[in-house]
Formats: sequence, C-alpha cells, structure tokens
Amino acid sequence: MICRYRALLAVPGLRRLLVSSLVARLPSGMYSLAVLLLVHASTGSFLAAGLAVGAFTLAGAVAGPALGALVDRVGQTRVLLPVAAGQASLLLALALLARKGAPVAAIVGLAALAGAMQPPIAGCTRALWSRLAVEEEALQTAYALDATSQELIWTLGPLLIGATAALLSPAAAVGLCALTTFGGTLLFATSSVSRNWRGGPGGHSSKTALASPGLVVLLATVLLAGVVIGAVEVGLPALAVQHGSHWAAGPLLALFSVGSMAGGLLYSARTWSGPLGPRYTVTLFVMGAGVTPLLAVHSLIFALPLSVLAGLAVAPIFACQLALVGARATPGTDTEAFTWHRTATIAGMAAGSILGGILVSAHGAGAAFAVGTTGVVLAGILAALKRDLIDPSAAPRVRPISFSNTSASS
Repeated sequence: MICRYRALLAVPGLRRLLVSSLVARLPSGMYSLAVLLLVHASTGSFLAAGLAVGAFTLAGAVAGPALGALVDRVGQTRVLLPVAAGQASLLLALALLARKGAPVAAIVGLAALAGAMQPPIAGCTRALWSRLAVEEEALQTAYALDATSQELIWTLGPLLIGATAALLSPAAAVGLCALTTFGGTLLFATSSVSRNWRGGPGGHSSKTALASPGLVVLLATVLLAGVVIGAVEVGLPALAVQHGSHWAAGPLLALFSVGSMAGGLLYSARTWSGPLGPRYTVTLFVMGAGVTPLLAVHSLIFALPLSVLAGLAVAPIFACQLALVGARATPGTDTEAFTWHRTATIAGMAAGSILGGILVSAHGAGAAFAVGTTGVVLAGILAALKRDLIDPSAAPRVRPISFSNTSASS
C-alpha cells in the first residue's frame, strides 16, 4: 500500500493537486458549524441557525452542477477564482451582518447566496485525477485516496471551527472559512494542471452530464447510499443520549469516521482485477451488513467497536462511485458529473437525517439504523439490477492533458 501511494504521489503535479485540493475543500467540513455558531450567537435561536445552515447547504447542492457545467465549458481557473472571491466576500458580509443584529430573513438569504457560490473544488479535483493517473490501477488508487481524505476534512474542519469560535468568536470562525476558501482555491486554481485543463475538445460540450443514462442510474444509487450516512449520523448521537451518555456522541461519530478511513486504506491496499460494477454492489451490501448490528446494541461498550465496523465500507463505496462517475460521464461533462455526485450524496444524507430523526423520536435509535440499512441495501439491489448501465465494459476513460510551455509540477 505504501509503495502504491508513493508511486502515485511521484506523478508530476499530483502532490500539489492533492495538498491544494485538501486545503480548498477543508471549508466543506467547516461551513455548517461556523454558520450555526454565528447565527445562534447573534439571534439566540437554534431555529434561525438551522434555517441558515439549511439554506447554505441546499443552495450549494443546487448550484454545484451549474458551476460544474460552467467549468467544463470555460475551464477551471476562470470559474474557481471569481467564485471563491465572491464566496469569501459573502461570508465576511454574513459575519458582519449577523454581528449587527440583522433580521433573520436577511441572514438566511445571505447564507443561501454564500452557499451557492461554493467553489466546485471536489468536482474539479476528480476531473483531474484521470489526467494525471493515466494507468487504471493508479487511477483507482487516486479515487480511493480522495475518498479516504474526505474523512480528514470532516474531522479536522469542525475542530478548527470549534477552537476558533471558543478562543476568538463565531464571527472569526466564519472569517476563517472565508480565508481558507480563497487561499486554498487560489493555490489549487493557479497550478498548471488546473490552468490547462479543458473539459473536452475545444473545452466545450453542448450536452449535460445527465444525458448519460448510466450516470442517472448511478446517481440514484448514490442518493440511496447517502441515506445510510445521514441516518447513522443521527442514530449514533441518539444512541448515546438513549443510554444517558451525551458525551459519547462525539466519540461514536469519530469512530465511524475512523472506520471509513481504515476501510479506505484497506481498499486501496489491494489490487482489484474484477469488474468495478459488481465490486460496487458488494461494498453497498457490506455497508448494510456493517450497520445492522447497531440495531441490537444495548450497551455503549459494544457500540464503540460497532461504530468502527459500520464505517468500514464508506470510503470504499465513495471510491467505487467516483470511478464509476468518471467512467460514465459524457465526454466534456466531467466536472458537472462529479458535482452531481456531490448533490446526490447530500440529498441522500439529508433524507437519512430527516427520516432517522423522525423515527428516533418515536422508536429509538435503532429505527435510524434500520432506515440507513434499508437505503443502502436498496442501492445495492438497484446497482445489481442495472449493472448493464452503470458497469463500464472497459477501463475508465483516460484523456491525457496537454501542458503548453509549463511544468506540471508548478
């Protein structure tokens, strides 16, 4: 595994791509908590704070594919830098507006605008993997590394926001989001890999990513698989509360992320020779099997290791999904396709959180895990039934990038 990662990181330009994309995507794990703390501190209302966070997240999910399609048409740098500058400005304005005690409607509206301006760094990064990792095994390793590194974002981001809000202020935490967004995007978008990227012949495609039937079916499985993540993220804290141990909510969620990272490392350590579609189907069913034991948990002592078990398949599922998106995207629509993946994931997580939350109130934490298991099993069944649409019959498409008078490692 170490040799595989070393070989991947030795590819010219890939090390900077990985580091800069991690920095630029770090705010994804920071926004929600920062906005929540800011608006609650300003209004004293968790309802207002929840509305602002919801507006920010929903606007980002809706606008993401449109920004991705724009990237495919005109290039990454020309979209990323203006959008990052716009979002950073809106975040600073949001912090100022909240501190001045503006009406909730104005705060929520500005939060939605800031969310809609989120730079599509994840989609841009994933569109670049196949340009640098030109061999199929290296590409699969790159997708696995991408999926595993997401857990660092979701773990480190909230810690940074919590510390900044406690030591300085919630407004400073939002300011940190603005600074990280613009700085990370600047580092990413000024690399020669990003500057020279084009979505297709001539950098233009008249088609939408959703013109690919295989991608549409795949996105349906992505949405259903997202349900299990949202449900588990509600169920684990509910389990802690149910056992009178509120403090255990954080450790349980952290162990769920640890399980995902461990699963991603194990997945990338193996050389996979079989078709990608069946592998994806198996990982979905493995996820369902991993979450199921939580239904019968009656002690936090058992919940701790089972949280790790529940998370083991998360990163492998994402790795398979990213590879399949890259293989099924219509030429010239790569970035848009990957942003649709993010939108479907967020929608699924939101559905899982809502359904899980409703059922937890009536039936306890186990109901949330039942919702999650049902969602991911349905995703596995759909993936198996529609394998002919989502399973690539050949290696993922590789379109080499051309560098004109520049070094890929800049």
